[in-house]
Order: sequence, then structure tokens, then C-alpha cells
Amino acid sequence: MYIGLLILILSNHNKMVMMRTWILNTLALFMLGNAVGQTAYYTTLQSQLSSKYNLSGGAWLLPADESQVLNNLSAYGGTLSGSVTIPGQAFTRLRQMTINSPGTEPWSSAVTCTNTQAITKGSICLMVIWVRSATAEKAKVNLLLERVNTYEKEIFLTTEIGTSWQQFIAPFEADFNYTANQLTFGFQTGFKAQSIEIGGIALIDFKNKYTIDRFPIELHQNYAGSEADAPWRAEAAQRIEQIRKADYTVAVTKTNGDPVSGATVKMEMLAHEFTFGSAITANRIAGNKAQDNTYQQKIFDFDGKGHGFNEVVFENDLKWDAWEQKWFVSNADVAKATVWLNDRGVSVRGHNLVWPGWQYLPTDMKTNQSNPTYLKQRINSRLNEILTYPGIKGVIKEWDVLNEITQNEDLSKAFAGSSGYLTGREIYVDIIKKAKELDPNLKLYINEYSTIDQGNTAGSPIYERTKQYLKEIQNAGIKIDGIGFQGHISSGLVSMYDVKNTLDDFYATFGARSKITEYDYGSLVGDSLAARFTADFLTMCFSHPSMDGFLSWGFWHGAHWLSNGPFFRLDWSMRPAAKAVADLLYDKWWTNTSVVTNPNGIANIRGFKGKYRITVSYNGKVAYTDTVNLTQNSNLSVSLPNTVGLKDFERENFNMQFVNPAPKGSVVAVTCTDVPLNAHIISTDGRILLQVNKPGSKFDILTPYTPGIYFLRVQLKNGQLLGRKLLVE
Repeated sequence: MYIGLLILILSNHNKMVMMRTWILNTLALFMLGNAVGQTAYYTTLQSQLSSKYNLSGGAWLLPADESQVLNNLSAYGGTLSGSVTIPGQAFTRLRQMTINSPGTEPWSSAVTCTNTQAITKGSICLMVIWVRSATAEKAKVNLLLERVNTYEKEIFLTTEIGTSWQQFIAPFEADFNYTANQLTFGFQTGFKAQSIEIGGIALIDFKNKYTIDRFPIELHQNYAGSEADAPWRAEAAQRIEQIRKADYTVAVTKTNGDPVSGATVKMEMLAHEFTFGSAITANRIAGNKAQDNTYQQKIFDFDGKGHGFNEVVFENDLKWDAWEQKWFVSNADVAKATVWLNDRGVSVRGHNLVWPGWQYLPTDMKTNQSNPTYLKQRINSRLNEILTYPGIKGVIKEWDVLNEITQNEDLSKAFAGSSGYLTGREIYVDIIKKAKELDPNLKLYINEYSTIDQGNTAGSPIYERTKQYLKEIQNAGIKIDGIGFQGHISSGLVSMYDVKNTLDDFYATFGARSKITEYDYGSLVGDSLAARFTADFLTMCFSHPSMDGFLSWGFWHGAHWLSNGPFFRLDWSMRPAAKAVADLLYDKWWTNTSVVTNPNGIANIRGFKGKYRITVSYNGKVAYTDTVNLTQNSNLSVSLPNTVGLKDFERENFNMQFVNPAPKGSVVAVTCTDVPLNAHIISTDGRILLQVNKPGSKFDILTPYTPGIYFLRVQLKNGQLLGRKLLVE
């Protein structure tokens, strides 16, 4: 009886546990906002997140009702259809946005909604949306979540949309507190005439239940030219062979000019001519107040094998406001860090002289915007101070003289219409002329983000406006030294073919050198994809004849403006993109080689352009070493010391007498007809084995300890050489 009762109690207990578990799971499933009225799609979405990604809980930030969410959509610059049903999908309703003609900007048309529930700063949220192109061609859009009025972005991605339905999922950590209707979610669609269909829209607030790396990123990102057999790859390899390599011909001779066969010429690469580096902060290096030894060491040892940056740029320290207000470090310490880096073989770019938006200029510039004379004096004072500052002048040889003039036009508008300033952009010519007057040797770059960064191509308004402003400068008689393509690839991965076309176009139009000056990629790009894209983007740039360098805008997660250092995580572990870069720059595109001279004493070497250590060895001994720069096809002649030419002994001269053959290791008495300056025993390959200075007409000499044929040579005061074979037994 008791046993049966126990079994019944245990059985009921197990059922109660199972029931409680079922209830908790059910409650968790419906905890997303108010489950009352939740339509089937949102229940399906919960199941997907739970089963596929092990995510549960959260609160809806939009209504959990498809019709209500779609009815809340608003649009401008196009036509938005009503909500219609669609069979066969996880969601059941859609709306269509049609744009009949391209806008002047991507944001010329858009379809969006706003949050209906508040969001707390720091909350981890997840966006979900389904979309497809409604025509036979791919659509192009900016997917965004941004703050109303200020347009500060939580998510921003430029992407192409295919003709099949795709679900886009991405997390974000809220940068601000949002009340209802303060966060915009949707698409900018003004790229071209097109039509897209939208459904399955959701925003979920998980608070701080999970860290952001727990969430999926499904953005279907790719880029044209990503294929392993993409045609551009072979073409780029050919260009690299042509423009990034040079021939180095080394002729090794003896002191009399005879060629030395069998000498080993070793070339060890020390640095590329092509510059690679990053934006850095001056206060973390050179003994400044926030000295960070690991940070500093990575500048010189990027790959852990002793290969580092050969160029850097200070992220903020030289900007106008930062310089005058000494944001992070004193001006003297910025200059100290500049010299310190330069002394260690790392050049420093200057960024930037003038950034012509009010928010990037000292506040008194905006206050006096109606006084062009004041503005001009202030600009000249800025240029005079920084370009003549000790440790800056003559050390920084390259500056971004103007930054983002296509997007920041406050300064030019302030000058527009005043005497000598029809458009106001004439001030840019004045700035360049003044900088060149202060230092004629400066290379001045105009730094922009309006082409490659945003995926804008020839024909788009902002692309053509960029060219127009540069042409205005050029037409004023200014030679544009360089164009900086920033390379903030945060809005979408760009086509390799578009990159090349843009570089080709600007090079053909302006004939200027160029660099990638501020490379990074968005946090929504996964590590594997980021590594592939970074390697391809670097390869395309390295292969282009206009390109002189590639700099990232920060390299460590702990000191990065987007908290997304492209190369090193917070714990200093290398991200895959860092390894991809190192594999190219310090392996595939790196030359370490040894070549043996041929019978004519020649060693032919082809290597990547850059700085090398050259070592010439002969018979196992180093005979010559030096540091050389290989920047074009070059020749080097090396005359080995302590060697002579064998032609000196083609005829024996009997005006010198000694015992011959002679025992090994014995003292031989030599008699000459004149008083020699010196005497040598020489091997058959021309090496001087023994030397006697000012020996007199009669002298003793020690024979080698190894049997064989040698030469005994003396040089008389009149320059005559006397020589005889010496057989040592």
C-alpha cells in the first residue's frame, strides 16, 4: 500500500514538474510584448529565434500584428501600395514601394516606420524584415535604423535586393534613450527607378539578457568580384607584377674588376615602398601621458613576426579644434611623437588642415560666418601655426589639406558672393596656395568619402559633384598632389569593379596620386566576410597605378571610433582581417631571396619595391652589407675587399725567387729585385690569405697549412706587380 502510494506521489510530482516546465516555456514564448492579439507570423518568428538561435524573451517595439505594422509605414518620393496578402511565406502580408525615377540622393525617397515602445540606452535589440525586388532587376537600398531629426545611425547598410524573398536580421545596442516614435526603421530607395516589396517587419528589445555577439546577423552581404575565379584577380596580379616590382642587378667583382662567380647575394625586405598603417593617438605612444606599451608595440610588430606599419596618421591630434584646445595631449607632445615615429622609420600623415563644416571648425568661425575677412585671417593663422611648428614642419611631408568638401559646405557658403568668391569654393584654392607658400615641398591631399565609401559610381550626383569641385581647384591652376579615398566601408561592401572604375576615372581626370586613408568596415560584417573583403579591397588598391598607400582608421577595438577595430579585438587577439592583410603584405608581396652570381659575377633579383638589407657573401664570409631602396630598376656594383683578379698571374715573373714547391706551414725566404710595398699569398679564387706590408727586398713568408696551388704576389713602389705560382706540399 505504502509502495503504491509512493509511486502515485512520485508520478504526480513528475507530472507537476512537467506541467510547470510546459507553462514556463509557454509563458516565455509569449513574453514578447503583449501576446494578446499577436498574429501568427510573430509566433513563428519567436519559434525561429528560439530553435535556430536559442533566443527567447524580449518585448515587441512595434505592434505584433502584421496589418497594423504595415499600415503604420509611411513613404515619400515614391508610391506605397496598400497592404495585400501573400501565400507561401512565413509572413502573410506585404506592401510595395515604387520609385518611378532616381533621386538626386539615396534619401530622396524612403519607406519607414517608427518604434511604438520606448527603448533604453544600452539595450540589445534585434531588427527583422523581409524584402524582395518587385521587378526582374535587383533593387538597391539603404537599410537603416536612425534617430529621428539627428539622423544618427544604429544600423546603416547599402545593399542590393534580389528578386527572391530574403529575411534580414541584425542586432544593435541602442546608443540613445528613445521614447515612442523616435527611432526610424526602413529603407532609403532613391538610387534608381525600382520597386520593392516589404513584409514581416519586427523590432524586439532583449534589454541586457544576452550579449550582442549572441545574436545572428543575416544581411546577405556580398560584393561583385568576390568569386574565387573573378576576372579582376588575374588582371590585378599582372598589374602588381608590373608596377610594384623592380629588377635589381648586382655585379660582384674583385678589386681589379674581375667578376666573382659563386658569390651569394641575399636580399631581405625591411619595408614596402607602398605605405600601410593606421590612425593612432599620440597620447598612447612615445612616453606621452597615456603610454600603452602593447599599443605602441603593435605599430612596429603588426603581425607578431616583426613586420609593422610604415606610415600612420593621428586620428584627432592635428585637427584644428583638437590642436588649439589640446584635447588629448599638448602640442609639444604631438610634435614629440611625430619626430619619435619618424626617427623609427614610420612616416606621419597630417590630418587635417581645414574641415569646412561648422561642427568641425572652432566655434568662433561660425560666430563670424558673415565676416569673410575674419574667416580668412583665422584660416591663415591656423596654417601658419601648424605648418611652421617645430617637429611638424619638415617632418610631416603629406597633409589632408581639405577634408570632405563635397559634404561640408558651410565655409564655402560663408564666402559665396563676397569679393573674389563667386561660389565661395575659391577659398579652397587660397588654402592650398597658402600651405604651399609655407612649405613648397608638402604633398597636399584632398580627402573624401563620397565615392568608394558609399558605393557611389560615375553618374551619381554626389560622385559628379566631387569631381566638379576638384576640377574647379585644378582649373584655378592648382596641381592636385593627391586624392584621399577614405574607405569607411560601413554602409555596404562595394564592388571590386566599381573600386577600379572609380580609381581609373579619378586618375585619368586629375593625374593625382591616391591613398585609402581611413579604412574600416561596419560591425554588421562578419569576421570571415570582412577578411575576404579586406584582402580583395587591398589587392585592388595595391594593383592600381595611382595608389601609394592604405591606412585603416584605427586598428584596435579599444581605441576605435566605432568600437570595431578592424584588426585587433579588445584582448589584442588578431581578427581574421588582420591575418589576411599580413599574409598579403608580409608574405605574398614580400621579397626575401638569395641568388648566386653567375660566371659573369651577376646576380639578377626581382623584388617588391621597398627598403632592403643586402648582404654579399663569398666563401662563407660576409664581404659586403648595406641598406638600399629599390624603387625602380637599379644596378649595384660590389667590389669584394681582400680579393684580386687571376689575370694578374697569367704570366709568371721570375724577378722574385723562393723555394718552390714549399712545405705546408713553413717559412719561405723570398728575394726581389726591388723593394716591394707589400706581399700577399693568394688562393686560386683570388682571396688574399696572408699579407706582409713593407717587407724589404728580402723577407720571409709563412706558407698555408693546406696543400695546393697558390700565388705569391708583390707590388713594387713603381706599381709593378710580380707574381709566381707557389706549390705547397
